Amino acid sequence: MKDKILVLDYGTTSLKAALYDGEFRALSVKSFEFFYDTPAPGFIEYDAENYITAAVKLFSEIVAEHKCGDEIAAVTVTGQAETLIPVDAAGNVLGKAMVWTDTRAQEEVAYLSSRIDARDYYEVTGISGIDPVAPLAKIRWIKLHEPERYEKTDKFLMLHDFVVWRLSGKMALETSVGSCSGYLNIRSEEYEKRFLDIAGIDENKLPPLSRADEVMGELLPEIREKTGIAGSSVVNGMLDQCASAIGAGNTEPGVVCETTGTVLAIAATLPDFKPEEFPSPVIVLRHGLRGRYLALPYCPTAGMLLKWFKDAFLQADVSLCKETGEDVFKYIDDKIAEKGAPVSKLIALPHFNGYLSPVSNPDATGVLYGLSLDTDRFDVALAIMEGVTFLLRENLELLSRSGIDCKRLISLGGGAKSRLWLGIKAAVCDLPIVTMVNEESTSLGCALGAALTLGLLKDEREIGKYVAVKKEYTADAGRTKEYQKKYEKYLDLNRRLGFWDR
Repeated sequence: MKDKILVLDYGTTSLKAALYDGEFRALSVKSFEFFYDTPAPGFIEYDAENYITAAVKLFSEIVAEHKCGDEIAAVTVTGQAETLIPVDAAGNVLGKAMVWTDTRAQEEVAYLSSRIDARDYYEVTGISGIDPVAPLAKIRWIKLHEPERYEKTDKFLMLHDFVVWRLSGKMALETSVGSCSGYLNIRSEEYEKRFLDIAGIDENKLPPLSRADEVMGELLPEIREKTGIAGSSVVNGMLDQCASAIGAGNTEPGVVCETTGTVLAIAATLPDFKPEEFPSPVIVLRHGLRGRYLALPYCPTAGMLLKWFKDAFLQADVSLCKETGEDVFKYIDDKIAEKGAPVSKLIALPHFNGYLSPVSNPDATGVLYGLSLDTDRFDVALAIMEGVTFLLRENLELLSRSGIDCKRLISLGGGAKSRLWLGIKAAVCDLPIVTMVNEESTSLGCALGAALTLGLLKDEREIGKYVAVKKEYTADAGRTKEYQKKYEKYLDLNRRLGFWDR
């Protein structure tokens, strides 16, 4: 029976391929790690053909393992957005992909920012500011620094669209992915010609637009031959944050997810995008579901900060965990719990890569306040968890001031594996926190989207059958009261250091 769905999820550091059965159980999840080239400061590049080679490799392994080549109903794609891949009229890749984290286009950002009003840019694109990772800036960089490459380019593709094209033969920019481009009007779902003209970009060098729920074609013969897939539809798929929201049941207004992974991302489904309702600009994208948007306050440090601390200061503990086979982050949790301190005496400001939301201050830095001779490494680890959670609360309050209230918070990402951290979030935010049975919410959400497209699900109401809560965490009033006092000190410290002036 053709009821299985294969999902490709292109993350920052790796590709995951997941196979789902008709009940949306993950039968297999395999991964392939990316190693990027960094030829100069700010340059981060990758051989685009490897994105396809990796997909074929993982699909082949899954099909061989499960002998399911004639049972695949759909192949679909999710993942990162701003990675840029130029191709010529014959379909050849021109040079290496500019990975989404590539920041070489600093001068181009300065040029564009001086000519595009920030509020105008936000009202059109839903993006709170022009930055060097945006394809708008990257394409201008190519035009100015590699004019021959620009002239030879027939289409500038983002990674998602490059992969879908190589699987199906159809070239198009999906609108949730395109929301990160800097040149898509997310309300009209058209290219914003004014911004393209300012950047000097020829609109003809961009692919036509498409939506997440479109069947792009049948899997191409050469891919079928290499993978053993007998034949399947290629369903467009969507941006990873949109897929993750669907996989957590975040499909209607009133539901909020937080993902504490490498970064901290908060996601809330909106029925419409009304820029005037946001007192401070909040990133808003086209959702992977029609007729909706996704508000996405985004903070550049979260789990990354705890990993930095582990790598820099806990080498002996990491070595011990390798010897015993214990997970190092669970080890950190256990050591903090042994100390018995429910609230740290330290205050950590987690702005190690600048302050992005609820205010934009790229010059803000990380701070540890309250150090004493009694402070040990686990006090610092606890303070980092608290500081990231205070940042989460700041952004929930920003959403609340914009009319988006949260009555229950869905926790995703690596941080959702820490019972200690979940308890801190419940106490700081004074909200019930729930975790999900299926931790791979991104791949699951993309699979559910594909099933809706193909009619394997009758309508969106059926999504709830496959999105189950694992556990709920609540806090006692006493701990919440303690954290309220500390949160006020955290805000005051931000003010005193000039990071913001609320």
